Amino acid sequence: METHDAALIRRIRRLEWCVAGSAALWALMAWGLWARAAGAAPPPVVRAAAVEVTDATGRVRAVLDAAGRRPALVLYDADGRRRLSLGLGVQGNPEVVLADARGRPRLLLRAGYERAAEVQLADGSGRPRAGLWITHQDEPGLWLFDELARPRIGLKVLAGGVPRLWLFEESTGRILFTAP
Repeated sequence: METHDAALIRRIRRLEWCVAGSAALWALMAWGLWARAAGAAPPPVVRAAAVEVTDATGRVRAVLDAAGRRPALVLYDADGRRRLSLGLGVQGNPEVVLADARGRPRLLLRAGYERAAEVQLADGSGRPRAGLWITHQDEPGLWLFDELARPRIGLKVLAGGVPRLWLFEESTGRILFTAP
Protein backbone atom coordinates (compact mmCIF):
# COMPACT_ATOMS: atom_id res chain seq x y z
CA MET A 1 0.00 0.00 0.00
CA GLU A 2 2.80 2.37 0.78
CA THR A 3 4.06 1.95 -2.73
CA HIS A 4 0.66 2.73 -4.05
CA ASP A 5 0.41 5.75 -1.70
CA ALA A 6 3.87 6.99 -2.72
CA ALA A 7 2.95 6.72 -6.42
CA LEU A 8 -0.28 8.57 -5.77
CA ILE A 9 1.59 11.34 -3.93
CA ARG A 10 4.07 11.63 -6.84
CA ARG A 11 1.20 11.92 -9.31
CA ILE A 12 -0.48 14.58 -7.17
CA ARG A 13 2.79 16.54 -6.95
CA ARG A 14 3.24 16.31 -10.76
CA LEU A 15 -0.32 17.49 -11.20
CA GLU A 16 0.36 20.39 -8.81
CA TRP A 17 3.48 21.31 -10.81
CA CYS A 18 1.50 21.12 -14.08
CA VAL A 19 -1.23 23.34 -12.65
CA ALA A 20 1.34 25.81 -11.28
CA GLY A 21 3.26 25.80 -14.55
CA SER A 22 0.07 26.31 -16.56
CA ALA A 23 -0.98 29.15 -14.28
CA ALA A 24 2.45 30.77 -14.67
CA LEU A 25 2.27 30.35 -18.46
CA TRP A 26 -1.21 31.90 -18.57
CA ALA A 27 -0.02 34.76 -16.35
CA LEU A 28 2.96 35.34 -18.63
CA MET A 29 0.77 35.37 -21.75
CA ALA A 30 -1.72 37.73 -20.10
CA TRP A 31 1.13 40.05 -19.12
CA GLY A 32 2.50 39.92 -22.69
CA LEU A 33 -0.90 40.80 -24.19
CA TRP A 34 -1.32 43.63 -21.71
CA ALA A 35 2.15 44.96 -22.43
CA ARG A 36 1.52 44.78 -26.18
CA ALA A 37 -1.83 46.59 -25.82
CA ALA A 38 -0.24 49.24 -23.62
CA GLY A 39 2.58 49.72 -26.16
CA ALA A 40 0.21 49.75 -29.17
CA ALA A 41 -0.82 53.34 -28.61
CA PRO A 42 -0.76 55.33 -31.84
CA PRO A 43 2.57 56.98 -32.56
CA PRO A 44 2.81 60.69 -31.89
CA VAL A 45 1.76 63.06 -34.66
CA VAL A 46 4.51 63.89 -37.14
CA ARG A 47 4.42 67.51 -38.24
CA ALA A 48 6.40 68.86 -41.15
CA ALA A 49 6.00 71.41 -43.93
CA ALA A 50 6.86 68.71 -46.47
CA VAL A 51 7.57 64.99 -46.64
CA GLU A 52 9.61 63.38 -49.42
CA VAL A 53 9.45 59.69 -50.24
CA THR A 54 12.48 58.31 -52.07
CA ASP A 55 13.10 55.03 -53.88
CA ALA A 56 16.01 52.64 -53.28
CA THR A 57 18.32 54.83 -55.41
CA GLY A 58 17.53 57.98 -53.44
CA ARG A 59 15.37 59.61 -56.11
CA VAL A 60 12.37 61.56 -54.87
CA ARG A 61 9.24 59.70 -56.01
CA ALA A 62 6.56 61.48 -53.96
CA VAL A 63 6.21 64.76 -52.10
CA LEU A 64 3.52 65.73 -49.65
CA ASP A 65 3.77 69.48 -49.29
CA ALA A 66 1.71 72.07 -47.44
CA ALA A 67 3.60 75.21 -48.40
CA GLY A 68 1.81 78.38 -49.41
CA ARG A 69 -1.65 77.37 -48.17
CA ARG A 70 -1.97 75.00 -51.16
CA PRO A 71 -1.32 71.47 -49.90
CA ALA A 72 -0.46 68.91 -52.56
CA LEU A 73 0.68 65.35 -53.12
CA VAL A 74 2.95 65.04 -56.16
CA LEU A 75 4.16 61.74 -57.63
CA TYR A 76 7.25 61.55 -59.85
CA ASP A 77 8.36 58.90 -62.35
CA ALA A 78 11.76 57.18 -62.33
CA ASP A 79 13.22 60.07 -64.36
CA GLY A 80 12.10 62.67 -61.82
CA ARG A 81 9.27 64.09 -63.93
CA ARG A 82 6.04 65.11 -62.26
CA ARG A 83 3.35 62.66 -63.37
CA LEU A 84 0.46 63.16 -60.95
CA SER A 85 -0.53 66.04 -58.71
CA LEU A 86 -3.38 66.03 -56.25
CA GLY A 87 -3.92 69.22 -54.35
CA LEU A 88 -5.83 72.36 -53.68
CA GLY A 89 -5.57 74.94 -56.42
CA VAL A 90 -6.77 78.50 -56.70
CA GLN A 91 -9.11 79.52 -53.86
CA GLY A 92 -8.64 76.12 -52.21
CA ASN A 93 -10.49 74.15 -54.88
CA PRO A 94 -9.46 70.50 -55.32
CA GLU A 95 -7.72 69.46 -58.52
CA VAL A 96 -5.91 66.47 -60.01
CA VAL A 97 -3.40 66.83 -62.84
CA LEU A 98 -2.04 63.87 -64.83
CA ALA A 99 1.06 64.48 -66.92
CA ASP A 100 2.55 62.61 -69.86
CA ALA A 101 6.01 61.01 -70.03
CA ARG A 102 7.55 64.43 -70.77
CA GLY A 103 5.97 65.87 -67.62
CA ARG A 104 3.46 68.04 -69.51
CA PRO A 105 -0.06 68.29 -68.06
CA ARG A 106 -2.50 66.31 -70.20
CA LEU A 107 -5.57 65.80 -68.02
CA LEU A 108 -7.01 68.17 -65.42
CA LEU A 109 -9.87 67.33 -63.07
CA ARG A 110 -11.08 70.25 -60.99
CA ALA A 111 -14.08 71.16 -58.87
CA GLY A 112 -15.41 74.54 -57.84
CA TYR A 113 -13.15 76.98 -59.65
CA GLU A 114 -14.72 78.71 -62.70
CA ARG A 115 -17.21 75.85 -62.98
CA ALA A 116 -18.76 73.44 -60.51
CA ALA A 117 -16.76 70.55 -62.01
CA GLU A 118 -14.56 70.20 -65.07
CA VAL A 119 -12.33 67.86 -67.03
CA GLN A 120 -9.78 69.36 -69.42
CA LEU A 121 -7.70 67.46 -71.97
CA ALA A 122 -4.50 69.12 -73.14
CA ASP A 123 -2.24 68.63 -76.15
CA GLY A 124 1.48 67.82 -76.06
CA SER A 125 2.27 71.48 -75.34
CA GLY A 126 0.02 71.50 -72.29
CA ARG A 127 -2.64 73.73 -73.89
CA PRO A 128 -6.29 72.78 -73.32
CA ARG A 129 -7.90 71.26 -76.42
CA ALA A 130 -11.14 69.82 -75.03
CA GLY A 131 -13.19 70.56 -71.97
CA LEU A 132 -16.17 68.91 -70.36
CA TRP A 133 -17.82 70.64 -67.45
CA ILE A 134 -20.86 71.39 -65.35
CA THR A 135 -21.57 75.03 -64.52
CA HIS A 136 -22.61 76.26 -61.10
CA GLN A 137 -26.16 76.28 -62.53
CA ASP A 138 -25.84 72.52 -63.29
CA GLU A 139 -25.61 73.06 -67.06
CA PRO A 140 -23.29 70.57 -68.82
CA GLY A 141 -21.01 71.72 -71.61
CA LEU A 142 -18.45 70.39 -74.06
CA TRP A 143 -15.90 72.72 -75.66
CA LEU A 144 -13.23 72.10 -78.29
CA PHE A 145 -10.26 74.45 -78.66
CA ASP A 146 -7.69 75.10 -81.39
CA GLU A 147 -3.91 74.83 -80.99
CA LEU A 148 -3.84 78.31 -79.40
CA ALA A 149 -6.47 77.23 -76.82
CA ARG A 150 -9.15 79.42 -78.43
CA PRO A 151 -12.70 78.01 -78.37
CA ARG A 152 -13.82 76.69 -81.75
CA ILE A 153 -16.96 74.66 -80.94
CA GLY A 154 -19.16 74.80 -77.89
CA LEU A 155 -22.07 72.56 -76.92
CA LYS A 156 -24.18 73.13 -73.86
CA VAL A 157 -27.49 72.06 -72.39
CA LEU A 158 -29.10 75.10 -70.75
CA ALA A 159 -31.59 75.13 -67.90
CA GLY A 160 -34.81 73.44 -68.88
CA GLY A 161 -33.00 71.05 -71.25
CA VAL A 162 -32.49 73.57 -74.08
CA PRO A 163 -29.46 72.55 -76.23
CA ARG A 164 -27.08 75.24 -77.47
CA LEU A 165 -24.35 75.09 -80.12
CA TRP A 166 -21.67 77.69 -80.84
CA LEU A 167 -19.18 77.81 -83.72
CA PHE A 168 -16.37 80.33 -83.47
CA GLU A 169 -14.45 82.16 -86.20
CA GLU A 170 -10.91 80.91 -86.68
CA SER A 171 -8.96 84.16 -86.73
CA THR A 172 -10.90 86.33 -84.28
CA GLY A 173 -12.66 83.84 -82.05
CA ARG A 174 -15.99 85.64 -82.57
CA ILE A 175 -19.16 83.60 -82.68
CA LEU A 176 -19.96 82.65 -86.29
CA PHE A 177 -23.03 80.57 -85.61
CA THR A 178 -25.22 79.71 -82.68
CA ALA A 179 -28.28 77.53 -82.46
CA PRO A 180 -30.93 77.79 -81.22
